[in-house]
Amino acid sequence: MPMPMLRIGSAEGFYGDDVTRALPMIDGGHVDVVCFEALSELTLAILRRDQMRDPTRGYTRDIEVIAARILPRAFANHIPLITNGGGLNPAGAAAVVRAAAERQGLHGLTIATVSGDDLLPRLPDLLAAGESFTNIETGQPLTLDGPPIVTANAYLGAAPIVDALAQRADIVITGRVADPCLYLAPLIHRYGWAWDDWDRLAAGIICGHLLECTGQVVGGNSLALIDTAQPADLAHPGYPIAAVEPDGSFVVTKVPGTPGRVSQETVKEQLLYELHDPHAYLTPDVVADISTLRLEDAGPDRVRVSGVTGHPRTATLKVNLARLEGYARELIFTLGWPAVWRKEQQLRGMLAAAWEGLPITRVAFSHPGLDSLYGPIVPPPADPIELIVRVVCTAADADTLKTAVRRAMALGLSGPAGMSVAGVTVGADPRPLLGLWPALVTRARIEPTVTLTEVP
Repeated sequence: MPMPMLRIGSAEGFYGDDVTRALPMIDGGHVDVVCFEALSELTLAILRRDQMRDPTRGYTRDIEVIAARILPRAFANHIPLITNGGGLNPAGAAAVVRAAAERQGLHGLTIATVSGDDLLPRLPDLLAAGESFTNIETGQPLTLDGPPIVTANAYLGAAPIVDALAQRADIVITGRVADPCLYLAPLIHRYGWAWDDWDRLAAGIICGHLLECTGQVVGGNSLALIDTAQPADLAHPGYPIAAVEPDGSFVVTKVPGTPGRVSQETVKEQLLYELHDPHAYLTPDVVADISTLRLEDAGPDRVRVSGVTGHPRTATLKVNLARLEGYARELIFTLGWPAVWRKEQQLRGMLAAAWEGLPITRVAFSHPGLDSLYGPIVPPPADPIELIVRVVCTAADADTLKTAVRRAMALGLSGPAGMSVAGVTVGADPRPLLGLWPALVTRARIEPTVTLTEVP
């Protein structure tokens, strides 16, 4: 008897996504597993800022919603949940889930946590062992005498999640697992794909890549549908589901009867998202090649994907480090006609004089609506009716920036004619400036660990 296909639902594509979109998938019987992909380089920086304020944090707050509203129904329907929302503190996230499960009487529920991605406490030893953590963008080797390093996380693959599922975990909470690997793991678990079955592994990775950004593959963020998408539908699209065959081919669809659209165009848009080389999409488990991929319409809101090929995984894993490089502060000014560009020059000169002597490390000016997205590729208007000026300054310490803002605001009646400043930017606090440092580490030095906890 042929093995039934595995139906994977995607209910989170970023920290803050509406994870409750998992509920119609579960309640309607449309999925066998649901994945929640919450992390990005920016997210880890946000979580570290949370943890700097409260050491018990470090996981996404979406975990609380998943535990309270989604887990009970998934557990009742024997649908495992997989999330990398554990962030910098998977154990803390697991404690939140366990407490919620106990309150709701989910006896026998098994929680798995995956750790081993956090390299911060191991950095001195790894450097001593020969790992240079060279910045892959600049070629600069890492040193520990520079700005303080506050995160260092390797991108893990699917293997520890497969291990957790094999031990009947009802929810798997990880730290930094690479986005598409969350979706690859249940496929390996269900079908028993070999770890060197490169074509099937690559197909699973591309399946995960198409699902990982939730709303994008169902018409969100789409130029292809800009003339046909109903504006109100963008507020509540049905999130995507992939029905995957044992050979790795799959159909991308969405929750039936919900807004949104799955078409070859939306699939292509998501397929090319963050894909630097179509012949070599690098992931922890396989190098995927989409140059052989085929797309076919398989019915309304159904696109079949097949023909993905793969190549052996690399000997290294990506590591993302974040360094505390100081603090940043933003002020938003508005200038009005006439002589707007002359007023902008006056604003620049006024701030430079007011901040003279302060150890400010950088000042950057941009003009939202004119050059903040694409730069100066189009000449600015000669004298616009209004001009928004965004000023961002950085310094090694927060007090310098507080002083800078006080000095600027003291000139409120002395600046260019008609100048105003957004009050919300005046009242804000300096924010930590975490600089990202992408690097590689030898795969053999990373040892993921799976920990199981059962709710009594």
